[in-house]
Amino acid sequence: MSAPLDALGSLAGLRDSELSRQVTVPVRSKASIQFVLYDLLRHEQAMAVGARGAPESEIARILDLAQAAYGDLVGVLVGRSDEDLDNTRDGDWSLRDVLRHAIAVELRYGAQVEYAALRGDEEPIAIPPERLPCDRLSPPEPEFAAARVAGISQVLELLGLARRTTDARLAALPDDALGRPSLWGTQPMPVRMRAHQIAVHLTECAIQSEKCLAETDTSEARRILRHICAARGAHERWSESTARAELDDRYRQLADAPRRD
Repeated sequence: MSAPLDALGSLAGLRDSELSRQVTVPVRSKASIQFVLYDLLRHEQAMAVGARGAPESEIARILDLAQAAYGDLVGVLVGRSDEDLDNTRDGDWSLRDVLRHAIAVELRYGAQVEYAALRGDEEPIAIPPERLPCDRLSPPEPEFAAARVAGISQVLELLGLARRTTDARLAALPDDALGRPSLWGTQPMPVRMRAHQIAVHLTECAIQSEKCLAETDTSEARRILRHICAARGAHERWSESTARAELDDRYRQLADAPRRD
């Protein structure tokens, strides 16, 4: 994700009692931390509905939904203790298992959707196993080997790398390819619905991550940041980098403000 994870993590860790604290922020003399967080959410949303450089293809809009779902997952996890990766579980799955699975499936889905959309008419509907990048539980190595041992921020960044890989594979798919037949496992569905499964699976991983962390309190700040991260994901694939950088500076300033003001 393009937003500064270190600053977002600091903000997500704020206690509810800290949100009323008045801080100095750009343009305003004083405002509460809560007010500034919601103001940042307004700006992220404004960018998400802003004018784009060219008409968006259907696959581009689908990939924006996937990036928003990834942003939501970042909002669930950013700033959590690295120990949570291996010490929290949902049944047989540790939080690290969930995230490694998310990376592997992201890469598999990209390959599967690309194959289904562009395969020759003489080729089978199901993708040949040798054309898949990895199994569903383990991302390919060495590129994603760090997911076995890295902390939360680095694992989230690796998932972001997998997302960009999918975007690069699918961004040029023509709209008329999205109605072609494909498979999700053994279930028939058009390529369009197969592509929508990318965002749905990331949402599923966010929910499973919440289940892993069910014993952990969720602050108001984290709840706001979760919406902020999802809104950032909705536009960061195409919004202007300079505008995003300005907002990133505000996140860093606000993260520093409780110690500075």
